[in-house]
Amino acid sequence: MPLQPSDRRFLDVVERLKIYLLVMAAAVFVFLLVVPQTEIQMATSVIGITLCGVFWLTQRLLSFVTLLDMELTRVINVLKRTLPEDQRKELLS
Repeated sequence: MPLQPSDRRFLDVVERLKIYLLVMAAAVFVFLLVVPQTEIQMATSVIGITLCGVFWLTQRLLSFVTLLDMELTRVINVLKRTLPEDQRKELLS
């Protein structure tokens, strides 16, 4: 079953977000090295918000993988029931 265009766009966004998160992590690290101690509370808040975003993105990705697994399992079960024995062995090997 081919991926839908919306699924492909979602996976592309995930790839771009990985790069953005790495850049943001590096920027926060440099920020923590440069700023005085009183400013660290703001940095902690930014990191907390970023972690919430990562959690949300991970949850979406796991939901997508689960949905894809269920669809593939359904297709394989239908093929098992409808294919002749020799083609079924070929498919499963």
